Amino acid sequence: MRLLTSYWPGVALVLISATIGLLYYTDYGMSWDEPAQHAIGKITYEYALHGDTALLTYVDRALGAGFELPLYAMEQCLRLHDTRAIYLARHLATHLFFLLSVFCGYALAWRLFRDQFIACLAFVLIAFHPRLYAHSFFNTKDIPFLSAFLVALFFSHIALETNKGAWHFVLGLACGYATSIRLIGMIFVPIIGLFLLIDLSRAFPSKAQVRVGVRNAALYAVGFCGMLYVAWPILWSRPFFHLEESIRTLAHIAWTGEVLFRGRIYPGEALPWDYVPVWCSISIPELWLLAGVAGSVWVIVAFARQPVRHMTSTPGRHYLVYVACTIGPIISMTVLHSGNIDDWRHLYFIYPSFIMLALITVSKLAQARRRRAVQVACALQVLATGLFMIQSHPHQQVYFNNLLPHSREYLRTNYDLEYWGVAYMQGLEYILAHDASAAITVGATFDVPVQNNAMLLPEASRRRIRVVRDDGHADYFITNFRMHPGDFNYPKVYYDITELNSTILRVYKLH
Repeated sequence: MRLLTSYWPGVALVLISATIGLLYYTDYGMSWDEPAQHAIGKITYEYALHGDTALLTYVDRALGAGFELPLYAMEQCLRLHDTRAIYLARHLATHLFFLLSVFCGYALAWRLFRDQFIACLAFVLIAFHPRLYAHSFFNTKDIPFLSAFLVALFFSHIALETNKGAWHFVLGLACGYATSIRLIGMIFVPIIGLFLLIDLSRAFPSKAQVRVGVRNAALYAVGFCGMLYVAWPILWSRPFFHLEESIRTLAHIAWTGEVLFRGRIYPGEALPWDYVPVWCSISIPELWLLAGVAGSVWVIVAFARQPVRHMTSTPGRHYLVYVACTIGPIISMTVLHSGNIDDWRHLYFIYPSFIMLALITVSKLAQARRRRAVQVACALQVLATGLFMIQSHPHQQVYFNNLLPHSREYLRTNYDLEYWGVAYMQGLEYILAHDASAAITVGATFDVPVQNNAMLLPEASRRRIRVVRDDGHADYFITNFRMHPGDFNYPKVYYDITELNSTILRVYKLH
């Protein structure tokens, strides 16, 4: 009942967003890594249910299966066999999980600020960030982890606020599940552990309070370890060995590809130190970027002035958690030289924490006579972002703010745009709609995204597409300009998809 009374605006936002998703989820193509992600779920499912030990020597065994395993189980329960049905179901499930987690973001903001305007703004800022929104359909790596991370942030608020053992156990479950998707979820362990240690030190000499602190810590640890073990089946055989192996493997991922950054091609293992900060600054809407930076500075300065108060008070702890979860991963990734490729998608999970810091700024400014001005400014930013999302559908993943020029082909020649190849589906659909041939041969800079997106086509259309490696035997050549930002030397441009005055996908007709 309380959910419907106190949280009804958030429920309404979820229902509206889910309706939009149901109407348009079939518009999104398939990303480069989706078949590999699907394979992780399948091989883990076979190990968990049928004892197939192939998982123990699988090349991607270090990657968490916390989300892929339920996705594959869903596929089996629904008895899906056609590739189009399988991957569309995955897209919809990933998007709905994302929306449910954003509801937790709404509830978290409501509990923090007790202001429905700010709580609803939290939902909109997270759910309708253009890049995140598009990725919430086809990215079963980074978006599920962001979602689980946001749920853990919500339960951390409740656990720290109520100091009840049951909520610490639930928090442990949430953190354990997030970690089963990506190991960096373990960032919660030192953060929550530090607060529990502070509570224990302050509890002396009260034996009752000490017992409460020990109980909370024990329940959190049981919940975390239990969920991590259950949700990540590879740990069932040799948990400590496989956990250590995964940490070692994922801390130093070697990626041999290249990225385009500020007009220069960089090897994936030799990116400049400011790669992530620059990407964040150019792909977060301007007002939210400014507000988030201001909120971060406010929390850091306030903590420097009164560190004890912030470490012991409930609001202060929450603010410190958001700063730690925003800045900590960026620093650790830089220090450990962990692989970060394709804009900042590996760190998308820091965005909800950053938004909570931005809302601190909004809350402090939205007082008395300034409230209307703040609401108008926020509405204008939401409107501008929303217009882009509508106009660019279904390619919101190429969003850049106005800190960069949007002049003709500037973005294409300076930054990676449609790097995961999801727009290939629209390219293939255009070819099929305008070429009645029974068999159509297609060449590409990379054949993986062509093959992937062909799997999303209806079966009859799928049979007409033939992918060839030799352009001389192809009817069409299709490219998203990844690792090749310049034009190709083919005479006839057949079809272009352009966003922000830059071409994100091009089809050349060869014969």
